Amino acid sequence: MSASTQELQQDFKSDALLAWYDDHRRRLPWREEPSPWRVLVSELMLQQTQVRTVLPRYETFMELFPSPAAMAEAGEEAVLGAWAGLGYYRRARALFAISQRLVQDFSGEVPGDAKTLEQLPGVGAYTAGAVASIAFGQVVGLVDGNVERVLARFMGEGSPLRNAAGQRLLWNWANNFVDDKRPGDHNQALMELGARVCRPVSPRCGECPLHGGCQGDEKWSEIPNLPKRPEVVPVVEENRYLLVDGSDHVAWRRRPETGLYSKMVDLPEEWTPGVDAILLGEALIERRLSHRLLRLKGRAFRVQSLPSGWESGPVDDFLHAGPPKAVALLFEELRTHSEVC
Repeated sequence: MSASTQELQQDFKSDALLAWYDDHRRRLPWREEPSPWRVLVSELMLQQTQVRTVLPRYETFMELFPSPAAMAEAGEEAVLGAWAGLGYYRRARALFAISQRLVQDFSGEVPGDAKTLEQLPGVGAYTAGAVASIAFGQVVGLVDGNVERVLARFMGEGSPLRNAAGQRLLWNWANNFVDDKRPGDHNQALMELGARVCRPVSPRCGECPLHGGCQGDEKWSEIPNLPKRPEVVPVVEENRYLLVDGSDHVAWRRRPETGLYSKMVDLPEEWTPGVDAILLGEALIERRLSHRLLRLKGRAFRVQSLPSGWESGPVDDFLHAGPPKAVALLFEELRTHSEVC
C-alpha cells in the first residue's frame, strides 16, 4: 500500500464518518434489532427494492417467519404469499432455500463468517459482508452502488469500475478502509452517505464528513461524473426450452453450418406447449459477448413426448455434444431450479 493511500485510509477511518452516522442515521427496524436472521431477511428484501417499500412489510413478514426454522416449516408457498407486492420473487425463493439450508446444515442459525455466508443460496459478497459486519461485527467491507460512488469519489478514481479489475479495486478499498471497532456501523454509514449526501446528481459535498480528505474535492467539476459509467452495450434477449420426457430424455438440435454457434447443439428456441406440458422451472442468465450482452431466458417443461424432428437422448449426451457455453450454463441453472434430470 503506497504512503498516499495509507494517508487516505487514515482520513477515511477518522471518527467523523461514524459521528455523522450516529447523528443522521435512519431508524430502521433491522438496525434497531440487528439479529442475524433479521439482518439477512432485510438484505434480501432490499435487493432491487427501495427502503420505503420494504418498511411497511418488514415487521409483518418477520412475525410470520421469526426464524429460519419457522420459514422452512411454513413452506415456499407461504413465503411467496407473504412476499407478494415486493417483486423479484426469485429473492423469496432464495430466502426460503436459505432457511432450509440453515436448518439442515447450521442447526437453524445464521453463520457469522462472510465466506460461509456466501455459500448460502442467493447470497453474494455484498449480502455476506452486510450480515457478517452488522450482525456479528466481523471486520469486512462491502460494496454496493452507493459505496462504490463514495469510494470512487473519495479516491478520485476516474476509470470505469464496473469490470473485474474495477471491482477488485473497490473491494480492496472497502476491506482496507473498514473501521475495525464498528465495522457494521461503518458499512451502513457509507451506504447512508451515498444515498443522502454523496448523491449521483448534485452531491452535497459541504455536508460530507469525509470532505476534508476527499480527492474528488480537487476535481469539483468531475465529481458528478465519478465513477465513470461503462459504455452502453446492446442487449440481445433469447429464449430456450428444456423439454423433458418421462424417461428424462431431452430434445435438442444442431445449429446450421453458418451463423452464431454454427454446427453446435442447442435447445429449442421456439415451442408452443401443449395441454400435457407441465412447467417445472425457469431460469435467467446474462453473458457478456464481444460487443453485446446476451440475456438468455429458459423454461423447463415435462412433456409426454418430445417433438418430432429433434434429436433426443439422456442429459449427458447433450452436454457431451458441446452446446454453446451460455446454453450449457442456462441448462445447469434449469436443472438446479427444476430438479430434473
